[in-house]
Amino acid sequence: MPAILELFANTTPEEVGKRKLFIVLSSDKGLCGGIHSSVSKATRAAIKGADPESPIMIIGDKSKAQLSRALPQNLALTFNQIGRDIPTFADAAAVADLIFKSGAKYDSIVIVYNKFVSALSFEAASIEVQTEASLREAREWIPPVIGIR
Repeated sequence: MPAILELFANTTPEEVGKRKLFIVLSSDKGLCGGIHSSVSKATRAAIKGADPESPIMIIGDKSKAQLSRALPQNLALTFNQIGRDIPTFADAAAVADLIFKSGAKYDSIVIVYNKFVSALSFEAASIEVQTEASLREAREWIPPVIGIR
């Protein structure tokens, strides 16, 4: 884990803020419902501890169909046809730009995805990323690192 993320690993929700932006990664097609439902289930569980108005942005139609039934009031933006070809930096930059321009309010970002376990198994995982504003505010309490100015 990068050093800057380690500094936030032990922060409490009160320190970070409770409104989280959930970015859910899924696919547009596929017959294996367990892969998609595990990501949707993990999102539903994670949002219970967050602000009830936390926005959800979904990449992939499969999780969109599941979460639009369970949490329709939270859906802020959805994407499909991402990764149809080999994913590129331009694809990721376009998605990030649309998320940034969406105007959604949040204190941190939670990315929910499928983590590879084996050729036959995946499990839902998530990583929480702090916003630029949170990192700027944290500079005041981050101890200086020797050799870095």
